[in-house]
Amino acid sequence: MAHYRVLLVCAAGMSSSLLEDSTVKAAQRCGHEMEIHAIPVPELTTYDWKAHPVDIVLIAPQVSYKRRAVIQMVEPMGIVVQGIEPITYGMVDGDKLFEQIAQAVKK
Repeated sequence: MAHYRVLLVCAAGMSSSLLEDSTVKAAQRCGHEMEIHAIPVPELTTYDWKAHPVDIVLIAPQVSYKRRAVIQMVEPMGIVVQGIEPITYGMVDGDKLFEQIAQAVKK
């Protein structure tokens, strides 16, 4: 059983809560544990990576313009950064997002 730690970066941290729940349930159905924490873009600059380590940072479609900056910030720490497909995000497809996370992190 793998344990995934995910940081989801979005515009305000509200719409992503539905996707969080759906993805955690998808992971549980596959016998895995998952922690997802959503934060708005401005909180990235004060996020405590040591106190709250993550395996992957997911960038919501509406803030995809921040992806390059996030990569520069966290890749030196060995953290994977990926965008969320707009359809996956819009359809709140937790199964699809869990599949993306599992493939990206490979635990």
